[in-house]
Amino acid sequence: MSEKNFVKSETTRNSLHELPTSCGVYLLKNQEHHIIYIGKAVNIQNRVRNHLQGDSSSPLKRDMAEEIITIQFILTRDEAEALLLEEELIKTHQPQYNIRMKDDKSYPYIHFDARGDFPAVKIVRRKTAQPGFFYGPYTNSKKARDGLKILRQIFLLRGCTIPESRFPLTRPCLDYELKLCCAPCIGKCHISEYQDKIKKARSFLEGDYLEVTNWLEEEMWKAADIEDYEKAAQFRDHLDCLLNIIGRYRLVLPDNSDIDFIELESESNLASLVVIKVRKGRLIGIENFHAQSEENADRDYILNEFIENFYLDHFNPPAKICVQFNFNHNLLKRMKEKGYTSSIDLPCNTSELDLLHFARENAQKNLELEKIKTIRQNLDYQQFMNELKTLLSLSSFPRLIEGVDISTFQGDESVGAIVAFFDGFPLKKRYRKYIIRDINHSDDFAMIEETLTRHFKKLIQSQSEFPNLLVVDGGIGQLNSALKVVQTFSLPISVLALAKENEEIYLPGKSVALRLPAENPSLQFLQRIRNEVHRFVITFHRVRRNKKMFHSLLDDIPGIGPQRKNLLLSAFDSLTDILDHSPQEISRQLKIPPQSIIEIQKKLSQEKLTSEKKGMPS
Repeated sequence: MSEKNFVKSETTRNSLHELPTSCGVYLLKNQEHHIIYIGKAVNIQNRVRNHLQGDSSSPLKRDMAEEIITIQFILTRDEAEALLLEEELIKTHQPQYNIRMKDDKSYPYIHFDARGDFPAVKIVRRKTAQPGFFYGPYTNSKKARDGLKILRQIFLLRGCTIPESRFPLTRPCLDYELKLCCAPCIGKCHISEYQDKIKKARSFLEGDYLEVTNWLEEEMWKAADIEDYEKAAQFRDHLDCLLNIIGRYRLVLPDNSDIDFIELESESNLASLVVIKVRKGRLIGIENFHAQSEENADRDYILNEFIENFYLDHFNPPAKICVQFNFNHNLLKRMKEKGYTSSIDLPCNTSELDLLHFARENAQKNLELEKIKTIRQNLDYQQFMNELKTLLSLSSFPRLIEGVDISTFQGDESVGAIVAFFDGFPLKKRYRKYIIRDINHSDDFAMIEETLTRHFKKLIQSQSEFPNLLVVDGGIGQLNSALKVVQTFSLPISVLALAKENEEIYLPGKSVALRLPAENPSLQFLQRIRNEVHRFVITFHRVRRNKKMFHSLLDDIPGIGPQRKNLLLSAFDSLTDILDHSPQEISRQLKIPPQSIIEIQKKLSQEKLTSEKKGMPS
């Protein structure tokens, strides 16, 4: 099952024509894949193009334009939804170049308190740790408040903060006189009756609103028929306020759940998958993937394969994975074997169903974009393959291309890596990682030699196909190291090196480096291979350094023995992840004393500061 390649869908700054021209939110990322700016637009392609022109009078905007490397997008149904999603994501990720929306101001929610027999309902500005259910947020604060007032007039709910311990009171407050409350504080409403009102009000906000809106509309027209236009206008305003509440932002959950929503759209042999990530009830991100599948492959099969690939091999799953397909129950068993307590289930309420619909809408739109992109890529592929063939004097198209790179940090945990592309697409099953064995290697060149020597030996032993072309990340020195190994094995492989500094291409026997225009498709394809192998090897290197540091760091923490150490190592992919959670949260989930977690976070912060001062790995 793991043979399929699920490729993350992102657009580079050189491929703006691949961006959608519809409404949504866009995320601009730098070389390190950090989000540096989040914005919304009616036309995403045009807005991003404006950012990249970099001709603004603002130095800040010019700096941002220079840093942009890739663009991710989330499509929404209208501008209002894009506005709310933009705010959520900015507050979550705090991008460097976003100035507004970073403070703690936010759009209003309607909050149903969960405490007591007669819980109050009120407007709040943020979802906090207080118990209860949240509905919203709403873009129009005044209409949300007016809508809540109508809701209280219909269902007669408390809005005060008087503690129930003081019940019964001698007289009700003004809300009772204004017909906004049923006055449980003086015994005018029984517990079961009030709870029924709460249930109906929540059902109304969750979508069961037809009966109430129909009644308001009927009353409005009745008043108009008898020419009581003032009363008709009141009913019209009431209806308007309630319709505003009904049109709530659908991309949040009423509780503090951690859920991933996964949807798929496929056509022929192309599949588009979307993962919506919700943490503590708020949408914090979206991941888009596409895959080449078998012709008309079964939807359930692709989704099962994706979940296995996504969670068992790459990411820690949340408490719940929400899907709408027949999932393989062996997946749950394997997840439990890895120590995860996640569930895979269908949506259990309207809010979860809304988010799944949102995921599917994005999957549908992404599939259309991928189809267009694939057609263009096939045309471009033939063009730049012809160009590469001529450039390197090849007898045929280089269908199988491999990239090689190494990574080290002051000689520590040195590693090498190989990536492969077949017919222009990443071939993940041929990706390889190598730990440099010879600790006496003093330079990058010797490490490239070791990596390629071991790689070619494995290909010979397994009788696997050799690449038609080898792309080396580096300059003339790295090129000569790769050529030395190719010549040692007498392999019919063409070799070139691509240097980052000026994007120069070094070819065997050529004393002068080749420079192609930045918009040249062949150069962009070679850059894609070079950047992919660099990403792959850097990630492998960081994982090894983190694990080594984590092991040595944990040895010195009181209360952390072998069992707890393994528990922490399996729960967190990266060292820095542990700094993103409170000690109490980690303690509750992993059953480790909070004081031990605090000590770990202190040491991690010190190590992180030291690493930043020394610099990053090459």
